[in-house]
Amino acid sequence: MSEQSKQIVYKVEPGMDPRDILCTTYQMRNFYRQMGDGFFSVLDVMNYIQHHQIVKWTKPGSHLLDVCCGRGLLLPMLRYHCKDLGSYTGVDIKSSNATWQTKRVTNGKPIEEDYYPFPTRFVEANVAEMAQFLDEYDIIVYTSSIEHMHRDMGLASLEQCREVSKIGTVLIITCPNTPEDQDGYDTQYAPHVYEWKRSELLEGLRMSGFEVINEWGLLMSKTQLKEQMDPLGLLPLVRRLEQFIPNEWLCPVLAVMFPKQSKEIGMIARAV
Repeated sequence: MSEQSKQIVYKVEPGMDPRDILCTTYQMRNFYRQMGDGFFSVLDVMNYIQHHQIVKWTKPGSHLLDVCCGRGLLLPMLRYHCKDLGSYTGVDIKSSNATWQTKRVTNGKPIEEDYYPFPTRFVEANVAEMAQFLDEYDIIVYTSSIEHMHRDMGLASLEQCREVSKIGTVLIITCPNTPEDQDGYDTQYAPHVYEWKRSELLEGLRMSGFEVINEWGLLMSKTQLKEQMDPLGLLPLVRRLEQFIPNEWLCPVLAVMFPKQSKEIGMIARAV
């Protein structure tokens, strides 16, 4: 099936062949609302942590590109912790996903003029073809999105990220970490089209003109954590922490130490 004839769907339904799907438009759950309601999962905590840390890494004056921005989950924390951001640009294939343009991400209330203390811009585009509509950026954020598209589209999107980078631009990407012996199209979640192996992501970034300078784990089960901690003599630490810290927080925090073994992974790369 040609690239032009591949489907754009909400998620992969039973009977669909993910190889025939260009991308899904399913969005990451709004962890602000989930936490506000008091009902949240380990995935909500994982996503909160990664977004918060990315904002902490963002330097004043930076021009930031949010790839597959969706509802703009970075924006509330950028608004409070990075008021002197140079600019924010969000790209998404579906404009109706980008509700952040008119409504607060946290509670859906209308935003007033100058709600964001920095310039914002939305671009409706396929991220595999987005460079023609964009400028040059200091930091590119690509959270939990590349797995929502066909592998070819995902690789093209990394190349497009490099096209809008200068030497030294930082790319932060997070996604599932598929076992090396598993078919990437055999996904764990219906919204995912292709889940990359760590080795594939490293190679894709290298081929696209990025050098990976750091990586971290985002999620492991407690059983997995104990298996990794035991040889390091850190099992007593886990046992102490689990008495007082819920698994929803404990597992994403301690997974940081084990990117290769984690179910979800983050990489920091620099354009070269």
